[in-house]
Amino acid sequence: MIKAALIGLLVSGFAAGGLAAGGFVTGFDDLPLMPGMTEIPDTDVSFDTTAGRIVIAFVRTPADRGKIMAFYQTTLAQLGWRKHSEAEFLREEEVLSFDYLSDGPDTIVRFSLLPQ
Repeated sequence: MIKAALIGLLVSGFAAGGLAAGGFVTGFDDLPLMPGMTEIPDTDVSFDTTAGRIVIAFVRTPADRGKIMAFYQTTLAQLGWRKHSEAEFLREEEVLSFDYLSDGPDTIVRFSLLPQ
């Protein structure tokens, strides 16, 4: 119940701050899109296993890796995630990973959520 209230508060805060319409990365319950990010259509995968859920999604942004990680370090900490390594966060029994690719001036980010 507290988690739901916190998520609601964060969502309203992100909406007021100009978060893109849609708000969250497809397939993720509470992974907000950083302002300026756009999802890459038809690239998301989401399913449940006996070990936990698996979610993969790709987004495009003009921001560099440093700006992306600064945004998500702050945001994810507010959602109960703790930083495990440069590009991994842990919460309960799940691992959220970030992978980066360059596409001209843009950065492609792959978000992966896997059971720990």
